[in-house]
Amino acid sequence: MEKYFGKRPTILDSCQELEAHNAEENLMENDDINESEIKADPDLRKPIAEYGVNIWDRIRREYVAKGPCQPKDNIFQKTRQGKDNRSFRDAWYKDYDWLEYSEAKHAAYCFYCFLFKRGYVAPGDEAFTSCGFSNWKKILEKFKAHVGDKSSAHNKARIEYENFVNQRQSVAYVVSRGMTTKEKEYRIRLTATVDVVRFLLIQGLPFRGHDESSTSLNKCNFLELLEWYGLRNDEVGKVILKNAPGNNQMTSPSVQKDMANACAVETTELGDRHFSILVDESRD
Repeated sequence: MEKYFGKRPTILDSCQELEAHNAEENLMENDDINESEIKADPDLRKPIAEYGVNIWDRIRREYVAKGPCQPKDNIFQKTRQGKDNRSFRDAWYKDYDWLEYSEAKHAAYCFYCFLFKRGYVAPGDEAFTSCGFSNWKKILEKFKAHVGDKSSAHNKARIEYENFVNQRQSVAYVVSRGMTTKEKEYRIRLTATVDVVRFLLIQGLPFRGHDESSTSLNKCNFLELLEWYGLRNDEVGKVILKNAPGNNQMTSPSVQKDMANACAVETTELGDRHFSILVDESRD
């Protein structure tokens, strides 16, 4: 049956930050996903609402990755309807990408509504979500009625599906992505600053200088070494000094002292040996 899945767009890899955030919440949920429950045939699936609410999106991702169940080149079962024997046609998939077919029940279902049906469903729509639709007489009219207008339950489910697949475009993702980028840049800037502080402390060198202005030819050991670091490491150079936010450059005297004090606190097990930290004083 797995071969009948029509491939749909998978969730973008760029959404890994959101998935990691959801995973933390999922750890608190007792329910878990049993791979055997991810059924190809729409009639055999467990409704999304029957899972724990914290894993709804995980279940949806599984089905979105697989896509709707659309068996093709199959001899669909014919039934007597009116004067004719009628059956499902795989040609309908072309015009209705949400359409699914159940070989177990020989009925049609809606992929979007299965994933994102919310609350009240208009009369007739339930057939495409829970019990299947198998009255092939005037079926195209039934399809159009199910899709309905812009405010229909089907179109609301379709919009949710599209937003779910394209989470990169959602406001939540943009905000999350922006915060993640800022946090990454901050971590690089902080690490570079700590590296410079540690080097100066180990060598017993002073941090500050007489002229630390932007036009100075020799600002100070701390700023000169940090700039040198950025020139030789593009990743660091892009986020420090003039490339850092004005209120988060991490180069002020108070930040330098805080870094030095933090290193002093972390310095342990020295026994009876003496040590000193030079920040504003000269080496002698």
